[in-house]
Amino acid sequence: MARWISGFCWFHNRSHYADARPLSSLCLPILTAILCCLLSACAIQPQYFHTPPKLTGHEIPAVAEPEFQQISPAMIEFLDRHVEQNHGKDPSSWSLVWAATDQNILRFKYDSALTLPPLETFAQRQGNCLSFSSMFILMARHLGLKAYYQEVEIPQQWNNDNDTLLVSMHINVVVEGAHGSSWVVDVSGRANARTRLERRITDAMVLAQYYNNLGVEALTDGDLGKAFAYISKAIETEPELHYLWSNLGVVYSRNEQLEEATEAYLTALKIDSSSTMAANNLYLIYQKTGNLLAAAELEKRVEKNRRKNPYYLSYLSTVAFEEGRLDESRQLAERAIELHATEYRFHYQLARTLLLEGKRPEAQASLQRALELAPEDLPKDLLSSMAQLEQLPELP
Repeated sequence: MARWISGFCWFHNRSHYADARPLSSLCLPILTAILCCLLSACAIQPQYFHTPPKLTGHEIPAVAEPEFQQISPAMIEFLDRHVEQNHGKDPSSWSLVWAATDQNILRFKYDSALTLPPLETFAQRQGNCLSFSSMFILMARHLGLKAYYQEVEIPQQWNNDNDTLLVSMHINVVVEGAHGSSWVVDVSGRANARTRLERRITDAMVLAQYYNNLGVEALTDGDLGKAFAYISKAIETEPELHYLWSNLGVVYSRNEQLEEATEAYLTALKIDSSSTMAANNLYLIYQKTGNLLAAAELEKRVEKNRRKNPYYLSYLSTVAFEEGRLDESRQLAERAIELHATEYRFHYQLARTLLLEGKRPEAQASLQRALELAPEDLPKDLLSSMAQLEQLPELP
């Protein structure tokens, strides 16, 4: 019997991402699931990677190997203080679960942007779901408990970070208790949903995701050398994860190594033919390099899934707006908001369209929602300028 423990917040692990151009550009990549096949129309049989080729023009830093197995004295002291022993003999899985998730004991703080190894996670009492899960696993196994990682299917969460679209994954932990029982430890704050899919994953897959997360962070910071180092290390750790090769393709693409990027995406598709990230970014490269026959093989599948991407719908709304097709622009903006209601740009785009349609009260309401959702560093005077202007300006 599995029992469910939800914690205090939903930690998500940014493990999937794809290359993205600025929102005003021609095409945006798509991360939703599509089916695609390897391109039989190519004249040359592609050679799939086994190890990543060199990234040119960048110094590649060494990657430190984190400690995922050795517990710290501070963690041992914490366990001695808070984990009860059953009949003075066996550690209690329940008391470990309680100590790790109760805000009056561990006081763990959510930070979705912070990926740390388990010892640092415990020391700082913060991190994302990967950080928390690896810390919990380390403590449970130190106590002699059987515990393992689960990857959990969640509704896709879209984020836009420095013109890179990110989609999240989620990890939780299962720890076995007495008499065949087990606890699912999930700090998401959600109840267990029968419809969600969960699968047990290996320690190597989690370590690869750790490296990949750091590679994502480096990429969004514009450090291609560091991104290449971490993602290559992730591939070395677990080469059969398709999204690692797709992410590597993004690094090559941003470094204008289009041949290497193409082969990385093809490698991702060889591992998993349904990889949306690889298919979309491969399609963009084929367009850029004039390989129209290969692009045509992917176009229908890619376009179908673009319609599920709120950022792409917002782009189409902007195009319709600029061409004076206001009714279509409004409908597309509203659809983008249905898919991702917390992106302030979508509400701002809707406000612009409503304003030109003469629907000033509705435009004001959409603008107010954009203001509520906008990041603190965005100039509020720009967003608030509707009263003085016939048309809202484009965002920077």
